[in-house]
Amino acid sequence: MSPFKRLALPGLMMAMGAISPASYGSCWESGAGPTAIYRNPTVAAEFKGAAAVITGRVTAARNISEPDDPEGYAWTIYSVQVLETFKGPPQQTIQLLSENTTARFPMDTGKTYLLFLTRSSMIEMAGKERLPANFVDNCGNSAVEEDAQPLIKKVRHLSNSQ
Repeated sequence: MSPFKRLALPGLMMAMGAISPASYGSCWESGAGPTAIYRNPTVAAEFKGAAAVITGRVTAARNISEPDDPEGYAWTIYSVQVLETFKGPPQQTIQLLSENTTARFPMDTGKTYLLFLTRSSMIEMAGKERLPANFVDNCGNSAVEEDAQPLIKKVRHLSNSQ
């Protein structure tokens, strides 16, 4: 078999892995195909690095329009009523930013979530409006409450251990 043919199949396989839908996810860190490494923090690691960890009910969602975006909006701002604070300063409500990219963490109004919050050091603006600095990492452990009961137990334990 010629050297070209010996390298063609593995090269084709790597190229297919590199263009697969999974490679476009925002949780990808490095590598391609079967050697790809994806970010998937443990509950303890995400709790430690989070600016705040809460359970909260989404009370409103507002899209910020951007004409250049194919879906017509660049961000969603969620208003969340804080129900329980496991880490961070206690607050009654919080505003969260979700960028309309593969990194978004979509939420439904009326639903309750366990949320690990990250605070951006960058100031984002939409025209003259300053956007919220807090967001949810879609690669982490944040989830709708009904699916997060075992995680909430872990978070409560981590909170009590501080």
